[in-house]
Amino acid sequence: MGNITGLNHIGLFVKDIEQTMNFYESTLGMKCVHKNQVEDENGDIIHIWFGQLGNLVIEFVQFPLYEKRKDGWFDHIAFDVDDIEAVKIELEKRGVQFDSEEITTWDHFFERGDKWIMFRGPDGERLEINQKL
Repeated sequence: MGNITGLNHIGLFVKDIEQTMNFYESTLGMKCVHKNQVEDENGDIIHIWFGQLGNLVIEFVQFPLYEKRKDGWFDHIAFDVDDIEAVKIELEKRGVQFDSEEITTWDHFFERGDKWIMFRGPDGERLEINQKL
């Protein structure tokens, strides 16, 4: 039997692939590693875009008709950062509005704790920047 070795990618359904690509590329610095369009059984086009930032890969999918998924969801995607204060300032310059003003520091996770703060993506998805201490 094989072993699970780590995260391959996160799949996220979106309303507008162009708006999503623009946000994740220009605001967060993600790079496109794959972009495709496929035709479903009805002849409708499904847009697929894979973005990568470091070892994080997210697959964004836009179906012809957007509907909220009922078979599962995720709480948030956390981006690893090396200087949370500097990244927060840079993201604010790029138009990101954080869910709170203050960065939260916890000693409950990781060896020495971490600092984190949440914000939203273009479809309301919860995103986080996180610095391990």
